[in-house]
Amino acid sequence: MTKEELLCEIGEFTWMFGMTFLVETAKGNFLWSDPDYGGDNTFTPFAGGYAEACDHCDVPYGRDKGNHYISTYCGSNIVVKTT
Repeated sequence: MTKEELLCEIGEFTWMFGMTFLVETAKGNFLWSDPDYGGDNTFTPFAGGYAEACDHCDVPYGRDKGNHYISTYCGSNIVVKTT
């Protein structure tokens, strides 16, 4: 997925604490490194869902932050990593 495509998506954001958010979209899931919490604004494709993200981030649960357009919630300077 390109940066431009991802910016047009609506994502369901779950804060996994620290700088990491799980972002679930209709075109796939991502882990976002939020710059407001010390991250680098990257979106890394993630093959799992909520339960797998909790395991990956070693947290018992995440905090729901709602559905948002990625461009509005994250800004336009995101970096999309490829696997």
